[in-house]
Amino acid sequence: MSDDGIRTAPLGKRWVRKTAIFVVVLLAFGSWGLYDAVSVYPKRGERFATWARMSYLESARSANAEDFGIFEREASVPNPREEYERLSAPDQRQRNAADAANTSSSRRMRAIMLNARLAWLEGLKRIGELNPERTTFENPRAELERLQAELATGGNPKPLAAYDIPSQWAIMIVCWSIAGVILVRAARVAATKYRWEPSTMTLTLPGGASITPEDIEEVDKRKWDKFIVFLKIKPGHPALGGKEIRFDTYQHDELEGWILEMERRAFGPQEGDDDAEPARAASDAAG
Repeated sequence: MSDDGIRTAPLGKRWVRKTAIFVVVLLAFGSWGLYDAVSVYPKRGERFATWARMSYLESARSANAEDFGIFEREASVPNPREEYERLSAPDQRQRNAADAANTSSSRRMRAIMLNARLAWLEGLKRIGELNPERTTFENPRAELERLQAELATGGNPKPLAAYDIPSQWAIMIVCWSIAGVILVRAARVAATKYRWEPSTMTLTLPGGASITPEDIEEVDKRKWDKFIVFLKIKPGHPALGGKEIRFDTYQHDELEGWILEMERRAFGPQEGDDDAEPARAASDAAG
């Protein structure tokens, strides 16, 4: 309250609390999505890619029995993106799957090797590491022995789905965007000021216009249970004549009481005023 008795409606405590809870929850979920996108899922994808690398080299070594020298000759993949596109093509995938399942096929072991190669390249693609530095070997046998020793005690890790990492980025973007919208709206509400002069029952609106009980033609409470009230202003008002002004009394404490005081001055005591607050409190709890 200022020295001249004019009071400014404070922000609604319940509104501030709810807004803060929404923002904190959204920021937390967005941060969780960010952490999963940059740490949890990439690490899991890296573990799978390492295991798939070993599995591929094992299948390439086994294919030597079918095509001598293929292990050293074809283990490296100098153009991984092109090879991934070739192996993931539906006709090539179908052919390799059929040959790998056919025990009488002359290229069964090679097909198994190519299937393992595709799984490895796909694992690298999921984590954005499909590049020659990750798919070439100076010494395939030494690399296989190293991986077998490194992964001797671990199980088979689960591969990433195509949507795993993108979905976490989407969660972060959506949650943080909604939180940003809420914060912008909250800033606008905080900048909205209602001032009340008790001695003359004058309510000054954010735009600077003022109204008194004598200016009110109708108090519309059709959305009273949602903390919304509409004041229809008499045509003779110099700035607001004939307009309907919407008030959200949930966002600003004391505003509801001022409007009810103006209504009683303009139209006399209103039936149900005493029951309004309990009913609205129940509506607030339910919402």
